[in-house]
Amino acid sequence: MAAGIGALFVVVIAALLAGRSFAASSRPSPPAGSATSGPGQPGAETSPGGDWTLGACIDPTLSLIPSFATGIRADLTQAVGRLAPPSAPVRTSAPPGQPVSPPQAGIDLTIREVDTTSFSTTMAAYTREVRVPAVPGLTISRPEPGSNDYANRLRIWTQDYQTVAAARGAARTAAARASDAIGSLPLDRNGSSAISACVSALLVTVPSGGNHSYLLASDLQENIAPQLHGSFHGAPLYVVQGCDQGNGNECAALLESFTKEMKKLDVGRVIPIRPENAARAIGNWIRTGQATS
Repeated sequence: MAAGIGALFVVVIAALLAGRSFAASSRPSPPAGSATSGPGQPGAETSPGGDWTLGACIDPTLSLIPSFATGIRADLTQAVGRLAPPSAPVRTSAPPGQPVSPPQAGIDLTIREVDTTSFSTTMAAYTREVRVPAVPGLTISRPEPGSNDYANRLRIWTQDYQTVAAARGAARTAAARASDAIGSLPLDRNGSSAISACVSALLVTVPSGGNHSYLLASDLQENIAPQLHGSFHGAPLYVVQGCDQGNGNECAALLESFTKEMKKLDVGRVIPIRPENAARAIGNWIRTGQATS
């Protein structure tokens, strides 16, 4: 009798263990991209582009040769136009360790002009506000057929691929429109030089989001009393400084004086740029927020 009970007990335990093993083997495996696997997680195949909030002042007044302001306007026009991603389809693969397509930052760019009343709220005709949306990067190549969890990973990758392709199309359209808008900006050469007022107007009107960076194209010969409003909050100011008369000492003194005024507005670094280097510097500034030449 005792032997029969013992045998029955063994059979029951064996059945329980078998059931547990079957349940474990039949439980669905976690989808690729869960915390344990990473690469297939929704959105994991893309990297964000980020956003730059940019403000620029152009000085077209008579103390500078006419080609100075028109050249800066052309540099901004071309730089924004070059934000248009290629129209060719997004690639589907890349060498190991390299992104399929890199991300591109979006920009929110406000351009104002130096004039007698640079701080005025009625400067709409001499102001441009344009935006080009960010484009996320595609970081992972299309999954290979037959690879682990292929169907699920392909589904997620396809969604991310379509997101990147749509973002590139939107950026391409926006860049073309923004470039045209900047190119049509009229330049008024008849005003006086309220330079700090133009910069101040940017500080109080540009959107608050994104990483901020500012650019001023001027000879810094301000002939209107300084007007200081707003704050850089530590953001940099790049100064394309015209020095038409060729007096380096005088131009350096103007930059030093203007920098002291901007320090009152909590500016970060003030970095001078020669006009000869403006095209490359502005191209970098539009794309990265840093006007390195």
